[in-house]
Amino acid sequence: MNSGHGLFQLYPIVPLCVCLIGGIHLGHALCPGITPMWPLAAAAAALGAAFTVPRRPRLQTAMLLAATFCFGLARVANTERAMAVRLPQDETTFNAVITSQPVERGRTMRFDMIVASGPLCGHTVRASLLKDTATMRYRSLRAGDGITVSSSLEQPRNFHSSAFNYATWLKSRGIIATTFIYYRNWHGNRVSLNGLSLTDRTRIAAIKLRRSLLDRYRSLGLGGQSFAVVAAMTLGDKTALTDDTLDAYSATGASHVLALSGLHLGIIYALLSFMAVGRRFRTARESVLLLAVWAYVFLVGLSPSVMRAAVMVSVCSIVGLTGRRPLSANTLALAAVALLTANPLVLYDIGFQLSFAAVAFIVVFKFVCGIVPYKFQQSHRLAGWLWQLFAVSLLAQLGTSPLVALYFGRLPLLSLPVNFLVIPAATVILYGSAAMLALSPLPMAGTAVVTALSFVTGFLNSALSLVASLPCSTVSVSPGPLQTVLVYIVIVSLLQSLRLFLRSRRDSMKLSDN
Repeated sequence: MNSGHGLFQLYPIVPLCVCLIGGIHLGHALCPGITPMWPLAAAAAALGAAFTVPRRPRLQTAMLLAATFCFGLARVANTERAMAVRLPQDETTFNAVITSQPVERGRTMRFDMIVASGPLCGHTVRASLLKDTATMRYRSLRAGDGITVSSSLEQPRNFHSSAFNYATWLKSRGIIATTFIYYRNWHGNRVSLNGLSLTDRTRIAAIKLRRSLLDRYRSLGLGGQSFAVVAAMTLGDKTALTDDTLDAYSATGASHVLALSGLHLGIIYALLSFMAVGRRFRTARESVLLLAVWAYVFLVGLSPSVMRAAVMVSVCSIVGLTGRRPLSANTLALAAVALLTANPLVLYDIGFQLSFAAVAFIVVFKFVCGIVPYKFQQSHRLAGWLWQLFAVSLLAQLGTSPLVALYFGRLPLLSLPVNFLVIPAATVILYGSAAMLALSPLPMAGTAVVTALSFVTGFLNSALSLVASLPCSTVSVSPGPLQTVLVYIVIVSLLQSLRLFLRSRRDSMKLSDN
């Protein structure tokens, strides 16, 4: 199809992604006053019209963009309608399976559960369970357990004291209701999964496997915050992290290593690639690697950031087989389109926004990595590696800092130097965790790996706590949405000006050499 010249020809998926996001955002703002039928019909009409004008590329491009925009409207309207489930008016009794490790929040335990019986079967509910301090029954609850509950269900609501759209965030996680459970109104039960879909049953099986791996970590000797950090970095389980540890990682800008993302999946993919030695049967080898990657994504809970990374790894792997450049703005845009088509409300997930913002800046402004000549980097490997780490960290921070300031009200000032410690340590922890499990049948070797892993995580936690205690580690800021957009415009303008300056300087040097 002739799509004309310019951005659409160079990066055809990027404008489509932007239009899809625009349609989703408008549709979310209009819901529930919009039905999916009309924008879907408009999308079909615009798409059909695009094929009737092959000799007018600009009009054809406009029709394709309009079809994508209308599809975004229809998709979010349909998702919002599916999430608007009619809840029982009175207290109801149902069976459920806990899908997240229960976490103490004051006098309650908070967890998510998937309903396994009744009219809400297959839907996810966020529960707050009042702790029974006499019998301590709540301490027995774990992810993957069955539970019978009697409680009232409510639609997700925002907090009056916060500007954060908590209700939309819950919906982006597939949570259709919240409930408060009195300590007498629940008991553990063996719950039948026959009413659940194959996907839900696979999720529950992955949750139980993740729980057994966490138990294995403990049985091998990991404990305290060393266990908590390893569990977060390898299995996405943050429930054992204390507030002090979370605050230390947040204040130093190192929280990204606790949230599974492209960094972790890239390291795991590299490890799997190293294990799958040999270049024969390359297609079959890549297929097995991708199956392993997606199995891991299911194991760690299908978070938006790790889903984005998995889609990008998959696209890069497939494109790499054709001999083309795998990592580009098109790859990132395709990952976004895939996730937003599957669940348009994931657009409002903070992890999704931070993950895509970081990778977008790295991909779009990767010229920064070439400021130091590549010949110098290749001849001085250590200096080249340090520069690449600095440049990539700088771009990721520029991409995420405005959002961090908007959502969290503070900005880490020392995240760039901290990354020189955090990223190598995270790599060691991920490889060490794999070695720990692999060598667990050998007591002496397994003990040695656990000791080394505990030392690395303990050193990392202590170093970040020390940095976080410095008075210059963070600054409090409170920008609004409009200010955040303006900051992004300024950052992008400065980076683009730097690109033009470097290009003109390079051209001048070529002319002088000639």
